[in-house]
Amino acid sequence: MKWTQEMRRKLYSRLVKDFGPYDVGEAKIKPKDKQVQFHNVLAELAMQFSKEAGHFILASAVQAQINWATTSQKEMIDQSHIRNFVLNKAAALDAGFISASELPTHMTCEFGNPLYEKFDESFEE
Repeated sequence: MKWTQEMRRKLYSRLVKDFGPYDVGEAKIKPKDKQVQFHNVLAELAMQFSKEAGHFILASAVQAQINWATTSQKEMIDQSHIRNFVLNKAAALDAGFISASELPTHMTCEFGNPLYEKFDESFEE
C-alpha cells in the first residue's frame, strides 16, 4: 500500500479536528480519555482510505502512519523508514497535529550503498 500525502493530510486533519493536537506528554499516542472514539475514527479512516485506494487498508495501517508522525527516532538506515518518517512528520506539521518543536534537531540517515569507511582499508579501486 502506498500512502499519498493527501491521505496523510486527511488523517492528521481529522485527528486534530476530533482530538486536538498531539500531546507529547501523553504516555501513548491514543488519547486516554477517548480511546473508543479514537479506535472508531481509525476504523472510519481505514474504510475511507480503502475506498480511495481500491484495496483494503487496516486500521492498524492508519495507526502505523500516526506512529511515524509521533516517533522521536534519531537514526534510520532503511530508505522506506526515512521516507515514511519525513512525509508523515510533514503532513502532521501542516495539519497542526505536531509542532515544529517536536521535530528532531539532528538525525542520522544512511541508505544505498555502504559508505567507503566500512570497507577494508586494503580495498583499492
